[in-house]
Amino acid sequence: MGKNTVLFILISCLQVMPAYGGTITKLLEAASSHPNVKISELAVQEGNLRTEAANAALYPKVNLFGKASYYDSPTNLRPMTPAEAASGGSLPFSRPIASYGISFQAPLYVSKIFRLREKLALLSHKSEIARQINLVNRQAAVVSLNSAYHYLSELDIAIDARLKSLAQTHDDLALKVKNGRTPEAELMKIDNSIITLQEQKNDLADKILNVQRDLKNFTDLVVDEPVPMNLAKMPADGKIIGLTLEKTSLAAQEKEVERSHAERLPALVAHGTLSGNDGEAYNTESHIFREYSFAGVELSVPLFDKTLSTNESIAIIAAKKARKRLKDTEIELKAREKNLKARLPVVEKSRQLAEKSVKNNADLLNIARVSYDSGRTTTEEYLRYEAQVFTSQANLAGAIDAKWQIITKLAVLYGTDLRGVVK
Repeated sequence: MGKNTVLFILISCLQVMPAYGGTITKLLEAASSHPNVKISELAVQEGNLRTEAANAALYPKVNLFGKASYYDSPTNLRPMTPAEAASGGSLPFSRPIASYGISFQAPLYVSKIFRLREKLALLSHKSEIARQINLVNRQAAVVSLNSAYHYLSELDIAIDARLKSLAQTHDDLALKVKNGRTPEAELMKIDNSIITLQEQKNDLADKILNVQRDLKNFTDLVVDEPVPMNLAKMPADGKIIGLTLEKTSLAAQEKEVERSHAERLPALVAHGTLSGNDGEAYNTESHIFREYSFAGVELSVPLFDKTLSTNESIAIIAAKKARKRLKDTEIELKAREKNLKARLPVVEKSRQLAEKSVKNNADLLNIARVSYDSGRTTTEEYLRYEAQVFTSQANLAGAIDAKWQIITKLAVLYGTDLRGVVK
């Protein structure tokens, strides 16, 4: 068994060879603290504060007030009682009037505020779900990119091994050409295979640069080589987080229907004022002071407002759309879940077959090389064995990468934090 065969078998079972440049945990932590994730966290805080604002609308409002006015004719500080009118003293009428005191207002029953509070609580929960989805999506992107990085790196290693093998064959064949034992055209066939591999290696270098760029974008870290990672556990089956998001969105929209309907309901509000009023009596020019306080309740009943019925109709249509979106999302995500679960054993079988193929093709290449050196095998046949080794190695690396891609997609489907899945 050649050293390349050993190398590729060791990276199976979802384990990759150790590499320098940090750990997958470090990359996942970096992705989790990315500014994009922080924006989602701030959106959650904003949603919580909006819910608090709706709750605050149920509390009384108390204000201090003060004002100074000057009238062009004597004006009453407050309504005058019959006793004051008959007293003949300083009457509570003045041109300059200063008023000050405390006013309050408290909702006793305002249905639309309760419905709004419930809606905003659901929207706050929706923001939390969206934050989790965003977090897991970014973590999954990091794991997916790191897996793709391993795949490209293993292809690069496989190409180097093939180039080394072909270089040795090229040197041996060049000697035979020089001695006139082999036509030069045979050497050109080897040269063409080497050029093809070098072109593939150059293409891989470009793809690796793109992966490094994307990892930098998701983690703000420079990743010069893929980091090792192992599967700690499979993402646990659970609720599909995308469905939870749509269900919460629907519930919030249904609360909006209730809130818009509640706009038509009576509202009962308590209010009152405790005030003092100072002025200068117009009939005696002496200072006067009168307290003027009241408390009461106000019932407001909307009788006709066309905008209320229109807004309610809009909310009802929006709720219907939300139900259809939920059904559409359910069909899509459950089909995706079924597909991913069905593909897992298929990909695992591909990995097992690829391992066997790597070993068999490496053995066949060793036999073909001996036959080629003795002249019993043509150059085309020998190069075909070289290509088969590379193809089987690429298939093995591809099967390992495919399984990682399925794992990350399942994590995204269930909203599973990958810091507990990948180590």
